[in-house]
Formats: sequence, C-alpha cells, structure tokens
Amino acid sequence: MNDTPAHIKQLQLKIWLSKPPMERLKQMMEDNTALYAFWTAAKQKGKNKPTTTSKSN
Repeated sequence: MNDTPAHIKQLQLKIWLSKPPMERLKQMMEDNTALYAFWTAAKQKGKNKPTTTSKSN
C-alpha cells in the first residue's frame, strides 16, 4: 500500500530516528508481539469458522 505522501513518511522517519535506540528496539518488540498475537488469534478464528457447502440439485 502506498497511500502515505512522501512528506509524511519523511516526518515519520525523522520522529522515529529522534528516539533513543533502546526505545526504538522496545517499540519494535512490542509491535512484533502484538502482530504475532493478532495473527495467532486470526488463525484460530479461521479454524473455528464453520464451512458451508450448499448442494442444490
């Protein structure tokens, strides 16, 4: 997806790089953990979804 304007991306990068390395590492690890939990929950939800087959003759 490429809907973020370049000037906004530059501001985001400037803000990100202004943070101390340990804070950036901590944030990356928290985001990674949240993303992993989201995908695990989505996979579980997908497994519990009933499959419907409709046969009409």
